[in-house]
Amino acid sequence: MMRRQFTLHLRLEDFVTLVFFLLTLAMKVFFRELRRENVSPADVLIIIPSVSLLLAKELVHYFVAGRREPAAPAATEASAMTAPSVDGSRADLKDFVRPYWEIVRDWFPFLAILLMYYSLWGDATHLLITTDRDAALIALDQRLFHFQASVAIQRFISPPLTGWMEFAYAYHIFNIPLVACFLYLRRPRERFRQMMCGVLVVSFLGLLGYLVVPAIGPMYTLRHQYTVPLAQPLGVFNRQVEFMDFARIRRDVFPSLHVGISFVVWLYAWRNSPLLFWVLAPLILSLWVSTVYLRYHYLVDCVAGLVLAPLSYWLANWMFKGFREVELPVALPAAWAARLGGAGLTDLKDRRL
Repeated sequence: MMRRQFTLHLRLEDFVTLVFFLLTLAMKVFFRELRRENVSPADVLIIIPSVSLLLAKELVHYFVAGRREPAAPAATEASAMTAPSVDGSRADLKDFVRPYWEIVRDWFPFLAILLMYYSLWGDATHLLITTDRDAALIALDQRLFHFQASVAIQRFISPPLTGWMEFAYAYHIFNIPLVACFLYLRRPRERFRQMMCGVLVVSFLGLLGYLVVPAIGPMYTLRHQYTVPLAQPLGVFNRQVEFMDFARIRRDVFPSLHVGISFVVWLYAWRNSPLLFWVLAPLILSLWVSTVYLRYHYLVDCVAGLVLAPLSYWLANWMFKGFREVELPVALPAAWAARLGGAGLTDLKDRRL
């Protein structure tokens, strides 16, 4: 017999992540079945462990930072002083672990973003559309701007500028934690969580864009038009770019999440510290230029990222304002409910989120 008496309270950040994984899994199962293909282990290699990790994290949170044990009755206080109870020891352990566990929960979205990105590893970006759409993106660039930006920018290529562009492109992986650390240490905790929501929402929408418009980028499709090599004097940047190329999924072009994510983070920097906003400006703007200069993106990809970012910023703030947590009822066996204390499982609202 199953009883719905355990209510799991997911943070909005975790709920956005969960929806992405479940949506991706449903699409993989549906389209594999539609094409009469078997669902391979690679299809669920990241999704299933990620969902399990996310839910397990919240279950652990209930037992670590849930309702505290009731105070001992006055009649037993004297004996408790001479012989500490097991419940008291557990409460002390929870009090010790709780602040560290809260830090883990706060920063979990960083891991979630990586897991979301790598859930599209392999041929997953050909799930909906089975052919690359580079030709359509090239034609759109030509129609809107009358040139191919990565080709036209060749006149400005120089080894020192290439070195700076490669540094700016790699700065993307430091941009989020830099602003996040500032918010976490110098601003109310909710401001940090809002930024995490914004980054997750823009990642969610951007990754869906990779499924709808799979493309490999101008580095491959326009290589016959490039006459100036991207050489620079520092070998360390060459190894850095080689690593980033290896770590990328195959089709991550439209929209540019280098532009979209950095723009969202920049908006949260402006909201919380105009000084930080202006300090970051040269790096962020150089990052945007580098996506075209280094031939990773078409110009329309960058425009899509610039449009997606403020939309994601507004949507994340609106959702956070009204839905900071989402309640999910979980069915448990009656024996489990009795063992864990059914009365306590239904009331989790007084725990700290």
